[in-house]
Amino acid sequence: MRFNTQKYRQLELFIKTEPGKTGRLHMISGSARKMFRIDQYRKWMRIAVNQGTTYEMTPEDCEISYAYLSGCENIMERGICLIQDGRFYGKSQWAGWYDTPVRNQFHLSPLKGWMNDPNGFCFYHGYYHLFYQFHPFSEEWDNMYWGHAVSQDLIHWVHLPVCMEPQQEILNHPELVGGAFSGTALIDDEQKMRLFFTRHIGKRKEPQNMREYQVMTESWDGISWERESRIIDGPEDEEIQDFRDPKVFFEDGEYKMIIGTRTKEHPAVALYKSYNLVQWTYCQEIFEEKQEEGCFPLECPDLYKLDNQWVLTAGYCGNVDEHGRKNGTYYHIGEWYQDQFHAETKGLYDFGADFYAVQTLETEIGRVAIGWISDVAKEHVKSVNGACGSMSIPRVLHVKDGRLYQNPVQGIYQLIRYPVYEGCDENVELSGIEGNTYYVRLELEHSADFRMTLYKWKDRKLYLEQKDGQCRFRTVGEGAKNILYPADIDQVTVVEAFVDRNVCEVFLNEGQAAGAKKFYQQSEMGNFEFHVQEKGAVKSLLVEKMEGIW
Repeated sequence: MRFNTQKYRQLELFIKTEPGKTGRLHMISGSARKMFRIDQYRKWMRIAVNQGTTYEMTPEDCEISYAYLSGCENIMERGICLIQDGRFYGKSQWAGWYDTPVRNQFHLSPLKGWMNDPNGFCFYHGYYHLFYQFHPFSEEWDNMYWGHAVSQDLIHWVHLPVCMEPQQEILNHPELVGGAFSGTALIDDEQKMRLFFTRHIGKRKEPQNMREYQVMTESWDGISWERESRIIDGPEDEEIQDFRDPKVFFEDGEYKMIIGTRTKEHPAVALYKSYNLVQWTYCQEIFEEKQEEGCFPLECPDLYKLDNQWVLTAGYCGNVDEHGRKNGTYYHIGEWYQDQFHAETKGLYDFGADFYAVQTLETEIGRVAIGWISDVAKEHVKSVNGACGSMSIPRVLHVKDGRLYQNPVQGIYQLIRYPVYEGCDENVELSGIEGNTYYVRLELEHSADFRMTLYKWKDRKLYLEQKDGQCRFRTVGEGAKNILYPADIDQVTVVEAFVDRNVCEVFLNEGQAAGAKKFYQQSEMGNFEFHVQEKGAVKSLLVEKMEGIW
């Protein structure tokens, strides 16, 4: 592989070998030659390079899974430069890189590899920072690294260097699995960014014997990180293993950390306290989920005050609801006092099931949430240099009438380009929508049964429909698994839908409910159909083309 470093000063490589074998990496620049020994079965190499210099790089008995240039001036603006198959993909080339039938155009997703939970969502030195669970070696979950992206508007993102990797013990022993699991960010009084997250380690064939502990690291620039410190070894009850995803906040003169866990009887959220962010003391469980069967762990907890009420959210890992939806994220609205959360109402964060591990941030436009668009049904279609996983459209939150309202950030509407259809017909069929990226807004005169076909590929379809007052996603065809995805509201009169190739997100009744759903098709042309039986029920229907963010 031949490449020129342009204005970059560092080359970063993610290299894999067969377990037990040693690889070599040869680099040549002019008369200078270097050979690097690859003695780990997964290796992240950071190599200093000269700016504006051409190098020849040859792997021997190893494979480069992910390669990019980093370490330049204005990295927040310029981003990394991907190197793939001898070609360069800097920020100005990312649009072409992402332009495949199954890659999102206006949802944040990695350049390649696997993405899951959002982590460390914060605003720091003029940028929104979003870290995320990342596996650079394949499109499947495995040992966890942290990817990193920044934005100034929550819509357009710039890819930055990977910032966390699994423990060396894991990288030296293929039978182990784990790494840098989820966590959050805190900007302290000195304007230093602190990341708190879970370290996980265990044997692949003995998942019941894993260990989880909490760590902290610090940064003055959001790019380079100080040595990691271990701050909490494990849960108070040694028989409890699930103990992850810390959220840290400051309240009443002390720092508080909530962690997803379970007791011997119930899913739970635990509380720790500290005065210096280094020594932490266990207090108690602040919440136990006693309404659901089973003792599954809660994950990615969040706690915040919104519209004069308190909201606690968590992912219900392994839980299956009465409709067959797995791993739902739920919110609880109630009161927070004396370090206890007292739930009054409960709701499903997202009725589409492909939305998990939500993080929120208080911003100048209100509290904003971002979740992982997951693949619960395991329908992902692999592709050459592809990626699995993306982030949701950022959502602005409010509490109203005992519910959590969610609406897309206003910036997303700036991606709308031109109308494809505008009218009030009872039957609409549109085919060949360029790019399969479009926006829909439906307004009904009153609640009426309808059906929208958002995707149609061979014998498979995805409907958003209202029947007998119930609004829901419904999948048909091979792989549909006969699962309905109903919203927990009725009498829907307003629908917004954002279709982005393999992901769609819908918002009902101006944010009263939201749903995200994945659907794979091998075509960049979109289809949209709409049918309503009752004449005069449609006040307006608008379908508009959207552009990408790259």
